[in-house]
Amino acid sequence: MYVISTDAFELATLGGRVLLAGTEATLDELRGTLALLPEKARGQVFVEVPSAADILPLAAPSRMVVTWLTRDTRSGEPGTCLPCERGQALRRAVRAWVGEMSTDSEHDDGDAVRVWFAGDTYREVSAV
Repeated sequence: MYVISTDAFELATLGGRVLLAGTEATLDELRGTLALLPEKARGQVFVEVPSAADILPLAAPSRMVVTWLTRDTRSGEPGTCLPCERGQALRRAVRAWVGEMSTDSEHDDGDAVRVWFAGDTYREVSAV
């Protein structure tokens, strides 16, 4: 089961696994939210950026994995030969992670996965 959290302060006080998602436009908000998380926080951070040149240091609790998704190294929609558009890599990563980490059964999962989107990122990946 996953729950979309809109409040970074609430996210920091809840237990369980967390997924944070954002783009280069929301790095400051991501940094602020990561700073609120307790050291015991566990989960994933996805940050979509135009290229590897846009990857910047991002501090996170030790059990949080930070993955940078570079658009210039990914394709767009399968079979189109188009470049990856803003939000596509993030949408695919979030869908895959939630699909892998959540069974939609509290009994099997043990706790809810809290998903938090920085800024207007939710609109870009709202097809989750």
